[in-house]
Amino acid sequence: MNALSVLEGTSNRKDRRKALKKERRRTKRQILARTREEEEASLEAVSGHELKMEESERKLEEQDRLEEIKSSHEEKLLWLEREKEFQRKLTDEKVDIERRSREATDDECEGKKRRQLHNEETIVAPRSPPRETWHNPSAPDQTIADCSFYAKTGACRYGERCSRHHSRPVISRTLLIANMFSSVELDQQVLDEIDHDVELEYDEREAYEKFVDFYADIRPAFEEAGNVVNLMVCCNYEPHLRGNVYVEYAREEEASRAFAAFNGRWYAQKQLSVQYCPVTDWKSAVCGLFHRRRCPKGKHCSFLHVFSTPSRDSERRRRRHRHRHRHRSSRSRSRSRSRRRSRSRERRHRRKESRRRRRRSRSDDDDDDNDDSRGRRRRRHHHHHSDCE
Repeated sequence: MNALSVLEGTSNRKDRRKALKKERRRTKRQILARTREEEEASLEAVSGHELKMEESERKLEEQDRLEEIKSSHEEKLLWLEREKEFQRKLTDEKVDIERRSREATDDECEGKKRRQLHNEETIVAPRSPPRETWHNPSAPDQTIADCSFYAKTGACRYGERCSRHHSRPVISRTLLIANMFSSVELDQQVLDEIDHDVELEYDEREAYEKFVDFYADIRPAFEEAGNVVNLMVCCNYEPHLRGNVYVEYAREEEASRAFAAFNGRWYAQKQLSVQYCPVTDWKSAVCGLFHRRRCPKGKHCSFLHVFSTPSRDSERRRRRHRHRHRHRSSRSRSRSRSRRRSRSRERRHRRKESRRRRRRSRSDDDDDDNDDSRGRRRRRHHHHHSDCE
C-alpha cells in the first residue's frame, strides 16, 4: 500500500509541474501578444500622424509655389509696364529732337533770307558812316631785350618759349635749313637705342666721310641759285643746332631765289624748312675752341661746331676713287658692319699684345738685372777665394 501511494504521489507531482509550466507559458504568450498589439497600435497611430504631417507640408509647399508663380507674374507685368513707359519716352524724345531740328533749319533759312534782304538793302541804300568803337588804352611800351644767342647763331635752345625777343629778318643773305644733315652720331634717338660697341664703330672719321658726301651732293644744288660764299654744316648734339645747314650768298636776290627753290622741298625723306638767318659775323657764331679740341662743353656747346669744308681737289680725288672702286664698295656694303666690328676687335687685340710685350720686356730686364747681380757675386766670391789662397 505504501509503495502504491508513493507512486501515485510522484505522478501527481509531475502532472502539477507540467500544468504549472503550461500555465506559465500561456501567461507569457498572452503578455507578448498584448505587448505586440500595443506596439502595433502605437505604430499605426504614429504612421497616421506622420501621414497627416506630410499632407500638411505638401499643402504648404503647394501654397508657396502658387504664391511664387503669382509674384513672378506680377513682376513681369510691372516690367512690361515700365518698358512700355520707357519706349513711349524714347519716341517722345525722338519727336522732340526732330521738331527742334526742323525749327533750327527753319530758323537758318529765315536768317539767310534776312541776311540776303539786308545785303540787298545795304547795296541799294547809301552806307552810313561807321561808329567809333571804344578800346582800352594801350599799355606802356615794355622793351624786351634781344636774344643774344639767336642774334649770333640764328637758333635758340628755348625756341618760341624764350623770354627774349627773336628778331627774325624779312630778307637776308644767309639761309638756315634746320636738321638737314643727319648721321648715326648726331641722331639722338639712334644713340639711345644702340649699345656702346656699335657706338664705338661710328667714329669721327666716318662721320666726316658722310659729311663730305653730303657736301658734294648739296653744294652744286645751292650754287644753281647764285654765288655761295659760305656753306657750313653743324655737328652739335643740341636739338636746336643738330644737323643745321647755313648757306651764305653774295646777294640777297640770290638768297631769295634759293629760299623759293628749297623751302618745302624733300631731301633724304625730310621736308626742308628754310628760313632767313640774322647771322652776319661768323667769328661770333662759330666756336673758336672746337677745331683746337679745347671746347669745355664738347658737342653740347651752344655755339656752332661746324665740319671743316673740304677743298675742291680732295672732292675730285674722292669722286675718282669712288668711280674706280664702285664695284668693290658694292660687294663690301653687306660686310661693312662686320668689318668695323673686326677692326675694333683688332684694335683691342693690338692693345692687349702691346701690354703683354711691355710686361715681358720688363720681366726680361728684371731677369737680366738678376743675372748681372749673380755674376758679380760669383766674381767677388772667386776673387775672395783667390786672395785667401
